[in-house]
Amino acid sequence: MILLLAVGIFLTLFSGFFPFRKAGFIIKSTFGGISGNKKAFSAAATALGATVGTGNIIGVSAAISIGGAGAVFWMWVGAFFGMMLKFAEAALAVKYKGGANIYIEKAFGGRTFSVLWCICCVLASFGGGNMIQSNAAGDIFEKALGISPLIIGAAICAVTAFVLFRGADFITKASSFLVPLMAVIYILGCFAVLFIFRENIIPAFSEIFSSAFEPLSAGGGIAGILLSESLRAGLSKGSFTHEAGMGSASLAHAESGEKSPLRQGCWGIAEVFIDTVLVCSLTALVILSVPGAGSAEEAFHSVFGLYGDIFLCVSMFLFALAAVFGWAFYGEKALLHITKSKKAAFFYRTIFCFAAIFGTAIEIPVIWSITDIFNGLMIFPNLAAIMVLTPKVFEIAKENPAS
Repeated sequence: MILLLAVGIFLTLFSGFFPFRKAGFIIKSTFGGISGNKKAFSAAATALGATVGTGNIIGVSAAISIGGAGAVFWMWVGAFFGMMLKFAEAALAVKYKGGANIYIEKAFGGRTFSVLWCICCVLASFGGGNMIQSNAAGDIFEKALGISPLIIGAAICAVTAFVLFRGADFITKASSFLVPLMAVIYILGCFAVLFIFRENIIPAFSEIFSSAFEPLSAGGGIAGILLSESLRAGLSKGSFTHEAGMGSASLAHAESGEKSPLRQGCWGIAEVFIDTVLVCSLTALVILSVPGAGSAEEAFHSVFGLYGDIFLCVSMFLFALAAVFGWAFYGEKALLHITKSKKAAFFYRTIFCFAAIFGTAIEIPVIWSITDIFNGLMIFPNLAAIMVLTPKVFEIAKENPAS
């Protein structure tokens, strides 16, 4: 978390706060230009689908449970500085015509760190990219509707197999359809809850800001704040949702067909905004605005009863599918970089699909531990490569937007 925040702060400061200084250009290059470059949107949708997974619901609930409402503030801080990390990953992917696996090679002039990153990416795809997603979806179906998690795991396995074995291009097409659909459904549901409890929205914001700076009782001042569960929970859970610094999203951005690293980098910024500033914030406000709610599940149930349970189950299922699709794409690309073997890719797809079923049967703390290890091991070589290539990142950020 310290390294991610430090590099994010460095890139943001020395780019002249690019995500905010060029906000108009970023909006125009992303949402304003979807019709002009559908392939770039498909690539961004694949990356966003992998990013906006079940962590945007269960991760936010966990962050608030562990660190209180103040954890949301630190999620925003992590996203604020994570935007330039995602910008760097997407921009470098286009510049060097390949994901983190390629620009890590360019940075260090060899395959050692690149292969290490790819191995960790493949393993992470089974953990955070698959088993955690299916486990979370299966758990919510069992609690809310009494449906066996194994059935949900089997459903995710079947849909994933249908998509994966039709090729990488079909994954991006499926993501470009699924991601906007699931985002609109979930956002509308959150708006419905917030409209009903609109008088609690301002107090919720007040609670987020006031509790963010409450130090540990054992400490005081800045030291107490830095050691607080609020900060640690907010930064760690936020990092899991937006994935800035891992380099995984670069694999999708490399397939965008976009010629301008600057424009594709803007999609990286948009991803972090949509994931954390929009979706995670809505989840947090729903939890904090509904009296007595300690999680998104409790909030939707208390407002809409059985219909709320069904809504959240459908949302979790769609979020899980989008994340699984995206990470299947990442894992296969990383594996091909190591092996150059289509047979290995076929074997990977098969095991990856069945991992969704296995994920609903295993204890979630075990999966989290494995995921944290391999996510961390992806971060080290990726951040090191970004720092080496920082001059290129700043050059891209200074390019003429008209070019």
